[in-house]
Amino acid sequence: MSGLVAKSLASKVKTLAITAVFSGLSVASSTLPMLAQVSHEGVAAAGSQAHATQHLSRHLTGPADGAGLWLNMWNYPLPENADAYCKKMHNHGIRNLFVQTSRSTTPAICEPARLSALIDAAHRYKIRVICWGYHELANPAVDAAKMIAAAKFTSERGDHIDAVAPNLEKNLDAKAVEAYLKDIRAAIGPNMPIMAVVYSPLNRAPQVAKTPWKLLAKYCDIIAPMAYWNSKWQKYSAYDYTWSTVKMVRQLSGKPDVEVHVIGDGMGTKADSINDFMRACKAAEATSASLYPNHQPTDEQLICLSKYFEYFPVNSRYRLFALRELTASGVIEPLAMGDPAASISRGDFYVLVLRQLDRHNVLAKRSPLERTSLPLDVTKVGAYKLLARVKAVDAKGLELASEESLDDYLRRPMWPREALELVARLVEVQTSLKRLPPTVIEHYARAYRGTAVARKDGEVNGWLGQPAFAERPSAQNAPGARPLSYLDAAQISLDAVSGLR
Repeated sequence: MSGLVAKSLASKVKTLAITAVFSGLSVASSTLPMLAQVSHEGVAAAGSQAHATQHLSRHLTGPADGAGLWLNMWNYPLPENADAYCKKMHNHGIRNLFVQTSRSTTPAICEPARLSALIDAAHRYKIRVICWGYHELANPAVDAAKMIAAAKFTSERGDHIDAVAPNLEKNLDAKAVEAYLKDIRAAIGPNMPIMAVVYSPLNRAPQVAKTPWKLLAKYCDIIAPMAYWNSKWQKYSAYDYTWSTVKMVRQLSGKPDVEVHVIGDGMGTKADSINDFMRACKAAEATSASLYPNHQPTDEQLICLSKYFEYFPVNSRYRLFALRELTASGVIEPLAMGDPAASISRGDFYVLVLRQLDRHNVLAKRSPLERTSLPLDVTKVGAYKLLARVKAVDAKGLELASEESLDDYLRRPMWPREALELVARLVEVQTSLKRLPPTVIEHYARAYRGTAVARKDGEVNGWLGQPAFAERPSAQNAPGARPLSYLDAAQISLDAVSGLR
């Protein structure tokens, strides 16, 4: 990034907003040197403070942020060992313990003394405790009562668990599952997260076909598929199995922005496959991940989990809720089967940014009577032309002499550095933006609807689909960097408004 652009970012864009933008992008550190100067804790705090709106703030940190590990009922540490156990987990980067409290055939809380000590020790080390139960749903009300008892359990120090994770494997009948989840939600209220633990859609168990994906997305905050690739029945690699699992959960749930937590296979797996699992989570933009070990994790597995933040942005949930915010407001128009991990084209990014600026009255100051709740209806070409007019895009330097060359340019993927530099230029020209008469904005919104690019705007997967071209990183992008995803783009456009108001 040039010295001029960096100076502009540092001096003109609010520090919190820019820090939040940088923290979420999965780009190489050589692209953004200042990333190395920001701690994980500082980034998370900055992201939270930059957008502390009521509908986002309670979701900025969640029950599955950071690496997680699963415990069965027979794997609890003894009360006198709970502190040492949690200290070891914390030192290996574990921030979530998924602790089994019951089965359909057991009492609601199998090990109350051990659970109490584990909750207190975990919270001392800033580790969340999420209780799970293996429930067969022969009697949904009875099984729900056990999950509710775990949610209301109080430790010796007066602490409670952080979330519940019903494990739904045996009976996936929609009526039984809905009755079970409705009882739990009614009892624990809207603020405690529910994580649905289910088979991967790729699992060959016969009951998997009955999984009520849309119902799970309706009642649960998080869907956690068990991506267990290490099976004699599976022919997938760890990477392919995990990547396909995340993609299919989004498709089957009908919610592109569903929060996906992936449970990895720890049954005797080694570093090579676990690292591939984590790489696939990164590529598919899963929100978080954990490992289900064989009784206790091996040292090799713990070392793999300690590298969690090499694969996950420190604010991955913030990015997800940024996408939801822009979707709800109409700034992004996702289709039912869209994929937020897809790379966004330049044209779509230009439209997204202008819609967000217009929504916050940055793009031409309108009187209250002139404002509308509808998103700016502008084509990709119109967005490009408007950005070129205020010199946020260097139209002369691009030398796009024909409609075909402009079409090609706008359909290619946006890159992280390019997106951040566009934001920096918008900061530099914000005075010109704010002085634009509303009639000029309306002109660019109406114009260029007969172009080849404009006619493509209504195509299937036009918003959350892959661009037609897959560019390799050029000299302007760090080696190994990947194009900007919709999650990246949502965060950048949401945060950019803070520096442009």
